Amino acid sequence: MQQRDWTLSGICLAVLLGQAPVAAGPPAQGTPAGKTLPARTADSAFFIARSTNRNQVHYGIRVDADCRPQGPQPVHAYWRMLEKGEKNTEPLLGREAPAYGLGDVQPVEATSTGWRVHVRLRAWPDRVIDLDVFRENGQCAARAYTLMEGRVAQIERIFVKTAWPTGVDYVLLSGTGVDGRSAREVIKK
Repeated sequence: MQQRDWTLSGICLAVLLGQAPVAAGPPAQGTPAGKTLPARTADSAFFIARSTNRNQVHYGIRVDADCRPQGPQPVHAYWRMLEKGEKNTEPLLGREAPAYGLGDVQPVEATSTGWRVHVRLRAWPDRVIDLDVFRENGQCAARAYTLMEGRVAQIERIFVKTAWPTGVDYVLLSGTGVDGRSAREVIKK
């Protein structure tokens, strides 16, 4: 497990230090060589959980009937308000965009199995998150990849441990590397 020191303060994820900009997705040939986590639905490709409550910020991809990402910014963030019920959602508030919002540029490319969208969190502009979207079992499905421990890994979970009264104590990235090994990276204050 790799740990990093905080060097900046800010709002939630705005203090994260990223890796050098690099495309993070699996090899363009398609499925990674190792074990992959199950695909998620395209409307929830990955999410951020926080220690303050059960609510989560989810990142979905707008797709057409062929699972092709739609529009110049196909990836969007929204709240799953689990404290209010399993299906309750709300948009991000303007004041939440610096921590959980996405950068304006979201390049899309075709892959041998579907499509890949490259995104960056506003709070994490130096780290690319690649979202692969494809058809699986008759539905649009997705997997999200980024660098963890300096290697490409499929995102299983991003957890933010908040500090009292404001700020971030640490961020835990968990996933599976394209080699099938578990990947974890702690970004700690």
